Order: sequence, then C-alpha cells, then structure tokens
Amino acid sequence: MSEGKRPGGLTALAVINFVFGGFNVLGVLGMAAVLALLNVAADAGSNSGDEGMQKVADAWREIGIGLFYLLLALSAINAFLLIASGVGYLKQKRVLGRGLGSVYGLLAIVTAVVMALMVKEEAGGGFSIGTIIGLIYPVLTLILVNTTFKEDLAR
Repeated sequence: MSEGKRPGGLTALAVINFVFGGFNVLGVLGMAAVLALLNVAADAGSNSGDEGMQKVADAWREIGIGLFYLLLALSAINAFLLIASGVGYLKQKRVLGRGLGSVYGLLAIVTAVVMALMVKEEAGGGFSIGTIIGLIYPVLTLILVNTTFKEDLAR
C-alpha cells in the first residue's frame, strides 16, 4: 500500500475501537459506582424480603471485592488499549496499532473468560450470550490486525 493511503477497513476498525473504547470508559465508571455502593446494596438485599435480591446479594458477597477490583482494572486497561490502538490504526503504526490491538484482543479474551468462570450467573457472570458477544470483537481484532492489515500497520 502506498505511503499515507489508509484502507477503509482499517479506518472503520479505528472508529469501532473508539466507540467501544468510549463504552468501556462508561462501563468502568459504572463499575466504580457499583463498587462504591456494593456494601450498601448487599446489606439492603440481605434485609429485604425479596428472594431474588437476596440471591444477588449473596452472589456478590461470594465473589469478593478483590475480583471486582480485578475486573475493574482489566476493563480500564481494555478501554485504554482500544482507544490507543484506534489512534495507531489511523496513523498506521506497527506498535501503537498492531501491537496494542493484539494486546487488547488477548486481554479482552482473558477478561471475558475470567468473568465467565469466576462470577456467578446471578451477578452477571457465567457463560452466556453476553460472553460470546464479548469474545467476537477481540477475536476479530486479532485476526484482522495480524493478517488482513498486517502490511498496512508496518510503519
């Protein structure tokens, strides 16, 4: 590909990265808010007469705050990697685009697997359609940046 001519697919991948990165930032902020309110909500759920609320409160207690902090940190790193690799795609940089895009893909897969295995279904974890959807874009990113756009991300 000639210098300075970026393929449309690579530009589209960058835009999708920015959109998903923005959603991840909002998700991290939401997770931080949930973490701040977790103890209050767990206490309220334990004291309420609603059986569903009690199951959710028990599931959050079993997960533990440490796992929640881990998921929060992984999500924040994923958001950064999405946005940074999107910039790399636009500038057609090997390390910033292809490198960080590959790191994002691998880390997002690890995050989805941790979420599916460690978090109970009542708390939003388990293997579900959300897990499958959460794996599609990282796998697609790994395939595209390491095959289709490999030569375009060589500077």
